[in-house]
Amino acid sequence: MWTRSLPAGLAGLVLTVSVALAAPAAPDDGALAPSQRTPEDRTQASDLTPSLAPADAAALLSTLSAAPAQLPGQPRDDVIVDVPENPADASIPLNLTPYHAIAPALRALQESDRVSVEIIGQSALGRDLHLVVVTDPMSDAEWTEWQRLSDLRSADPDAALAAMEAGEYDDWKSPLFVNSNIHGNEWEGTDATLQVLDELAFSSDAEVTELLDQHVIAMVVTNNPDGRIAGTRSNGNGFDINRDYITASQPESRAVRAQLIRYDPLTMLDEHGYTGTTLIEPTTGPHGENYEYDLYIRQAIRNGLAMEEAVLGLGEPSVTEVNIPFRNQTDGWDDWPPIFTPMYAMYHGAVGHTVEIPHNPRDPELTPPERHELTRINTAVSRATIEANFAWAHENRMSLLADQLEIFRRGAAGESSRPIGDDLALSLALGDNAKTFLQDYPRAYVIPAERRGDTGAARLARFLLDNDVEVRQARRPFTAGGATYPAGSYVVDMFQAKRGLASTILDVGRDVTTNFPTMYDISAWSQASLWGADVATVPAGSALDGRALSPISAVAPTGYVPPGRPAHYGFAAGTLAGIQAVNTFVDAGVPVRRTASGVFAVPGSARSLVEDAAATYGIAFSAVGTAALRGAVAVDVARVGTSAPADELHALARMGFATTNVNAAGFNAGTYAFADFDALYVSTAGFDPRQLDATRQAAFAAWRAGGGSIVGRGASGWAFSDRAALLDVDLVDPREWNSANGIVAVTNDPASPVTGTASPSSFVSNPQHFTGLGAGVRVDQRFGDEGFFLAGHWIGHEAVAGQPVVVSGVAGGADVTLFATEPLYRSHPEGLFPQVANALWQ
Repeated sequence: MWTRSLPAGLAGLVLTVSVALAAPAAPDDGALAPSQRTPEDRTQASDLTPSLAPADAAALLSTLSAAPAQLPGQPRDDVIVDVPENPADASIPLNLTPYHAIAPALRALQESDRVSVEIIGQSALGRDLHLVVVTDPMSDAEWTEWQRLSDLRSADPDAALAAMEAGEYDDWKSPLFVNSNIHGNEWEGTDATLQVLDELAFSSDAEVTELLDQHVIAMVVTNNPDGRIAGTRSNGNGFDINRDYITASQPESRAVRAQLIRYDPLTMLDEHGYTGTTLIEPTTGPHGENYEYDLYIRQAIRNGLAMEEAVLGLGEPSVTEVNIPFRNQTDGWDDWPPIFTPMYAMYHGAVGHTVEIPHNPRDPELTPPERHELTRINTAVSRATIEANFAWAHENRMSLLADQLEIFRRGAAGESSRPIGDDLALSLALGDNAKTFLQDYPRAYVIPAERRGDTGAARLARFLLDNDVEVRQARRPFTAGGATYPAGSYVVDMFQAKRGLASTILDVGRDVTTNFPTMYDISAWSQASLWGADVATVPAGSALDGRALSPISAVAPTGYVPPGRPAHYGFAAGTLAGIQAVNTFVDAGVPVRRTASGVFAVPGSARSLVEDAAATYGIAFSAVGTAALRGAVAVDVARVGTSAPADELHALARMGFATTNVNAAGFNAGTYAFADFDALYVSTAGFDPRQLDATRQAAFAAWRAGGGSIVGRGASGWAFSDRAALLDVDLVDPREWNSANGIVAVTNDPASPVTGTASPSSFVSNPQHFTGLGAGVRVDQRFGDEGFFLAGHWIGHEAVAGQPVVVSGVAGGADVTLFATEPLYRSHPEGLFPQVANALWQ
């Protein structure tokens, strides 16, 4: 339907370098490179407390009050500046658009009064992320009315439905969203997006003008510029962003999350590749249990069929079929985990689809012309899906809106989910794909918290708010579900529009082992179970006294420093914020000691740094006398030698540990020495201690005798220990469990310095356990007894109830701890981070 398009490649554009004038990005709580010393959650933690002096804050407020208010959904035009031309950009050999050619293309689009280009954040390596918003121009008054109706959808779904029946939404422009290039080496979605944007910006075609008269179209040009340039799937931190949405550890996922919340789009596409045959969701089962799947599927299957028709209508000889997993597969492509962008978008009322374009241009055997032909076809396929989605959404705009409002209305009314009832969907579903989990929600969740110092509760409440979940806080003690909770507790009333996302974050999940034979990715996640905060469930049917509760839009400061001049300040380090505080003191050269009861203490002379830590991390300090520190041990680990993957390096950096990846060759070459490190963390096969030469073997032995700490995780960590003759223990690593994962109940040794105060839940992936424990090996943590598997997919888990999963001991003077669990997995299970920190600090 649209004819005007950009060239397939823009590599030849002449570029100039100028100073960036980007709008401020959203607070970044996870973008630091793994080698950076400062804890990367510092910005996020400081959001719990005022960060400006009173006079500065007053001046800022005065400036803001003088400026016209910017409505959340109203687009802005940012200054888009050039970046240096990069001839090594991996897009260029594919005849696709390199990152340095995007800025001039976006400035050209800005010449249209339909287009606004915004910088919505920066990548892990600091590159701008661009959102292009296209719509028929509106006045400020029209945007105000648009915003009112947009907000009304989730704020008061009943009122929105009444307004829809009254015709108020007839002229409201419904939002549509497209995300491209989340995997850096799946390039063509970006080029298709630029082509579509060019058409939307300048075409006088009646169908285009009608589309923009009735829609606000928001498109992310590239969600992963670092990977696009490098030709890697991951971002600059080594993360697969399309596994991060329910964790939001990466700046790229947080930037797009903010836009999904901003617009609550009716449809959402995520453009990927390469699967041989074009793939368009909806998926096989199991389907996410917190979706109103009956409403989603009746729209998604029709939208998918429309996109299929457009793709086949291209007439490309190599594109003769489309795979819609819901219709074509029985398993293997589920939408169970909310880690994927479209699955996350569905919690905000969107009809989400992952689109996988067909041909893989990365084959090194391809000639340049062959490669260019594949990327041409892929770009055409991607463009066809985007245009068909827009056309279908336009034709079905009011039906999509009605179903989105019904999703929100069910949540606000506290109604149960319903089975699929759509005849077309039922007729096309292959195998068990029409089966859904009918979800009965609790009345509420409570995160118990005193007003002072509970950083775990504050962190979780902040995360809920960041995800557009409504949170209240108790002004006084209150009772719910027969239990009494203190003032300051956070309450998530499940009678709210986005209750599905609230449940996803706060419920432990479900064991789906017997429901489907395979799962595409992880099967369990839970901030409530894995982030270190207590979460209580108020059963359905319970009364919830709202008079004690006040809605909050931000988390109040939780830090506290006692008055006077105590000899020492004590604090707990059982949360991510506490670990960061410890490492900040160590980094500053402040003596830190840990008592047998787990209290950390710093001298009273460090009061100014204590005050900073209270403000930055929300830590509540107490006065500690000298007598209480008898027998306390020094905590002085600042530098960690690592052999670990990107996600674990990222988690260690978030805790504030300085890391350097090491191996035997580097030690032998003198690139670094054992004396450079206070501890070692090994979880990959890159460091084989048997390969150390005789001089370094002796240095390793001397380092251990000097009290260094060693932490190993998984099969590679155990192999390091075994090869270095550290702990006498065997690892059971069944191959048939390589696809298993989930949340497990564990039993901790209360006397263990590693797990004595640890969470009763943990996470496993490719589950393992220890056996054959020799002399001097302590069991710090075991799987629980029968019924220990709480959520996920693990065939055969019953056989390992009670088996050891964390063990430790002393080897040659070194404290050694081995984990068979996944305490740092994808930087998600923050409540397990203290176990690793404690092991390193021994």
